[in-house]
Amino acid sequence: MPHTSFQQAILQKMSNTQTPSGRMRISDENLHISSFGLVRTEPGSLLFVRATDAHPLSFRRGRLLLPATMLKFGERPMDAADRAVKTQLSGVTGTAPKFVDIQSYMGSHWDICFVYEFDVRGKGRPAALPPYADAASYKLDSLPRAQIAEDHLEIIDGLSVSHT
Repeated sequence: MPHTSFQQAILQKMSNTQTPSGRMRISDENLHISSFGLVRTEPGSLLFVRATDAHPLSFRRGRLLLPATMLKFGERPMDAADRAVKTQLSGVTGTAPKFVDIQSYMGSHWDICFVYEFDVRGKGRPAALPPYADAASYKLDSLPRAQIAEDHLEIIDGLSVSHT
């Protein structure tokens, strides 16, 4: 399928070099590979944390976020999701991440997002760790959409019904 003119413009902006085979290499700063954790504390709900004023990204401050992180070089997506959950929440132990989905978005950069589920039902109440606060579960049918960071909302909306 050919790229739209918008996609071609983004690819041109993002590409630094062309490989000998003619493929374009996307620069490291324009490729974001992330892992997200869908933490389930009860059926039909997801746990969110609120980014405080201490969060390093100002546009995230005050927003509800899913536990998430960028992958470190050489890190497995499952390990990154586990790291995100354990560094952003306390009280999540003994729960192995379960692969749910992989999603891809192209905007000012290219996002590749791995999504994992952590089922903590009946295993205690997770609490947010700094720079996050207010760990709270929300029913999927009544999410406070205006309070959720846009890219995290895209992850939720990108899931098929069977995953939510």
